[in-house]
Amino acid sequence: MMTNLVRGAMAAVFVVATTACSSVAPLQQVLLSPPQASRAASQPSSWQVRRVHVPEYLDNYDIQLRTDEYVLTRMPNAKWAERLPAAMTRLLQQTIDEKLVSDRGRDYDVDVVVDSFEPQPSGQVVLAARWKVTQANTHTVVARDNTVIQQSLPAKPRDPAAIGQAMSDAVRELAFEIVAHTSH
Repeated sequence: MMTNLVRGAMAAVFVVATTACSSVAPLQQVLLSPPQASRAASQPSSWQVRRVHVPEYLDNYDIQLRTDEYVLTRMPNAKWAERLPAAMTRLLQQTIDEKLVSDRGRDYDVDVVVDSFEPQPSGQVVLAARWKVTQANTHTVVARDNTVIQQSLPAKPRDPAAIGQAMSDAVRELAFEIVAHTSH
């Protein structure tokens, strides 16, 4: 009798566990770069974006959401397709190459240090970064600034695609600011 009870309990646990596992949403890989078809055609410039520096909590594959003033929460069932610093560096380079009209042939190095970059409880993505552009051969600073970019999220702020697009738009806006402040 006791053995049948234990077997029945074990079978029930197994059924509940496998049912719970089968209802888990699949992991979504989120890209920071927009599709090639939605970007302007460009030629490589002589501007070199060096690897973007981010706080340690962002240097991974987790998509972080600020859920309270001092609390970050990992987005369930979604991760960056590549580490955020690599994705940001590539998108900044692509966007600068697209945006450059003048100064294309100047040998500039672009350094970016991100202080924070995550969706906020207010429904906005906030990107706070310090950046500088230097002449590659003389190391003379051509431009520098502290930039805070706010990008609104759509009504469904926890949607991985919407977060990816808003964060992509913020990085692209940072590239526009860098080019605008340098090319005048």
